[in-house]
Amino acid sequence: MKHNYQKTYSLLSISITILLTTFPLYIRAADYYSPSLLNIAGMDTQLTNEDLDVFKENDLAPGDYYVKFYINNNHIFSKEVKFVLMPGDNDTKTLIPCFSLTEWESFGIDFHNPQSIEQECFNINRIEYMKSYLDLNTRVYSLSIPQAMINKKRVNEIEEKKWDNGIPAVFINYSFSSFNRYEHGKFDDNYYGNIQTKVNFDAWRFRNYSTWSNNVNEKNKWNNISNTISRNINVIKSELTLGNLYTSSQLFDSFKFKGIKLATDRQMEPYDLTSYAPSVNGIANSEAVVTIVQNDQVIYKKSVPAGPFEITDYYPMSNGGNLYVSVQESNGSEVNFIVPFSSIAFLERKGSIKYSLASGKYDGNNKGDGTYINEAEIYYGLTDYVTIFSGVLLASDYQAYAFGSGFNLGNIGAITADIVHSKANLTNDVLNGNAFRVNYSKRIELTNTSVTLAGFRHFDTDFLNINDAFSYDEKYQSNNDKLKNEYTLSLTQPIFNNSSSINLNTVVYQYSSGNKQQSYNAGFNSNINRITYSIYYTYSKGQQFNPDNKSAYNLNLNMSVPFDLFDRSMHVNYGISTDDQHRTLQTARLSGNYGESYRGNWDIYQSYGDKGVGYAGGLSTAYRSSYAVMNAGYAYSEHSKNLNYGISGAFVGTQYGVVLAPSMQETSALILTKGAQGVGVINGQSVETNSSGLAIVPGIAPYRKNTLAIDTKTLPEDTEIENNIINNVIPTKGALILADFEAKKGYKILFKLKHSTYKELPVGAKAIEEDGATHLVSNFNTLYLVTEKPTGKIKINWKNEGVYESCSMDYNVEHNLSNNGLYLINSDCR
Repeated sequence: MKHNYQKTYSLLSISITILLTTFPLYIRAADYYSPSLLNIAGMDTQLTNEDLDVFKENDLAPGDYYVKFYINNNHIFSKEVKFVLMPGDNDTKTLIPCFSLTEWESFGIDFHNPQSIEQECFNINRIEYMKSYLDLNTRVYSLSIPQAMINKKRVNEIEEKKWDNGIPAVFINYSFSSFNRYEHGKFDDNYYGNIQTKVNFDAWRFRNYSTWSNNVNEKNKWNNISNTISRNINVIKSELTLGNLYTSSQLFDSFKFKGIKLATDRQMEPYDLTSYAPSVNGIANSEAVVTIVQNDQVIYKKSVPAGPFEITDYYPMSNGGNLYVSVQESNGSEVNFIVPFSSIAFLERKGSIKYSLASGKYDGNNKGDGTYINEAEIYYGLTDYVTIFSGVLLASDYQAYAFGSGFNLGNIGAITADIVHSKANLTNDVLNGNAFRVNYSKRIELTNTSVTLAGFRHFDTDFLNINDAFSYDEKYQSNNDKLKNEYTLSLTQPIFNNSSSINLNTVVYQYSSGNKQQSYNAGFNSNINRITYSIYYTYSKGQQFNPDNKSAYNLNLNMSVPFDLFDRSMHVNYGISTDDQHRTLQTARLSGNYGESYRGNWDIYQSYGDKGVGYAGGLSTAYRSSYAVMNAGYAYSEHSKNLNYGISGAFVGTQYGVVLAPSMQETSALILTKGAQGVGVINGQSVETNSSGLAIVPGIAPYRKNTLAIDTKTLPEDTEIENNIINNVIPTKGALILADFEAKKGYKILFKLKHSTYKELPVGAKAIEEDGATHLVSNFNTLYLVTEKPTGKIKINWKNEGVYESCSMDYNVEHNLSNNGLYLINSDCR
């Protein structure tokens, strides 16, 4: 602990020294402004003490600065911008970007009754409640404006232009598992692996999925499951895919085919438009604030101008619960009304269209393989409360047509109904049939009960889906085995102030033969402080092909108790169950984690069951490194022993180098720190850069703003990073985006300069390395820089009374000791 304290104290001392020498405080007869504050990329002009009178009234000088431009924390662009002095309400001039009114509006801002609209530089200093800040150290310009002035549509258009298709890359996801079983004196070895190969180029994505198995039945067998090529089509918010595909399953039963598919991708929509919600309409008599409350939670608040308003950019908390709307006028008066709201899967917002188109050859491993098929589905939000949808499926010997509608009935709930007509041309017959379906969803506000889905589906005897039609065999097919009716119910009831809940799920199948298959599941979840417990009951009865209505049930009680030991979190779990055979099984389990950043986890269990079940137990562990995930486990019972182990990970190849990673998900980021090894990524579990300064952060959100950050505590002593956070990166689906943290690796040197003529070199004097890199001299004759060379020569230029002067110095850090990576050097400049 003493060593760590001294190290922390040294780091703090050096940080304070650099801060004071870079941003000094002076007491002088006149105001003094340090040119060291103007180390601006993209600005070549040398500012000296003679040029700084402008700072007597302003913090910064007018000019062209390269900045990252933000509005309400949203990144708009990064480029060089002209800044000018403009007066505010009290006629004090401050620095603002020089943009015309049209340019400002293109950033998504709506000015109400703007003044001086013909100016080349529209003056935002006179806009009420608008605040701005320019930080030249981070090269950031941040503008804060009232939310009511934001035009959401134009903001979304700006974000779409920033969608990043990522860099070219090759990915290989791999997984290998071994299952070795010893039972009754015999060994049974089973090996399985899969490889997912991905290639990205611009917006195009190639995907291959292959598996490998080696066991008694399959000796070293490879299976190529699918190959696909896809890309996003931004203008129509859709995804185009070619290869081995599956059709949509919303209207017709899904099936496999080889061909092409074009479908709406709701991920491309703004987050608040991805789900169904009715528009909220009203009239404001003056500038007013509209508030929307659902389930006792404020989900939306916005200022609107006087006149009619329509609000659609809100996101409901759940699929049920009326919307309580209040409109508070500027004079304090308030109007309240209710918008009925219940949702279900098929509902679309008013005017919204969702579709799926598929065409190709049927591939169902039956006699219909190779048959050309075409399928289309479309959903349209006719009103705020009504959605209509339809579909068609066409093949040479099979056709199906569907039509339906969905309704938001408010307090009554949400309901959809559809009918599908099929026509199957069989060898000796033509079968025509219908399938009818009704789904219902409702949240009962009084009791906070959610009926997630209550469904009924009826099938005529002669109704066939495409898979049944193409595998139909008149000799052996029996309509008595066909599904006739299907009933489903899912219900959730929170209790005890939402700290507990009761869940119920039911599925009942009735067949043409009269057989019935039933399944019921009920559960209770709760907690006492940190202790969680649950009770589950399952019951099943009947089978499709067996008229014997034998029933079976299982009752389970589980409890989990967390505790801390040796600064590690652990869990003790206990479970007991009984079934229809009156057998009782008890299981005790202990689990925890280990390693740096809790990268590893372990689990040990022991169980005992009566009536011949006996003892069983086992242990397992898994460890997630920066390069792969490894797991191993052992289990035993009275009659068998089982050993399993495996490894999974990913290989990624880019123009920046090769990376090994624990996994690769659909959309990821490549972290680049230019050779700095061991740099941790805050966003990624167990992620740190390799010897090339590369790391993969998997699982970032497509078409959404993402923030990536590195852990500065893990930076090597010889590495400096200008900005450890990259905000608002928006990848497209499947992209590998580049997050370049602009790391600079080298020797960190703080020079204390001496000159034979001048007691103090001018602040802002330009220091130039041999490779052309430029730095500025700070107060107290100090110069800080990071250089790749341990030895070199630096030339310093400045202007004194209109005359340019210079001096040079040599440095060599090889004979100096660093303090936490910083070299302190006294140097004569001659």
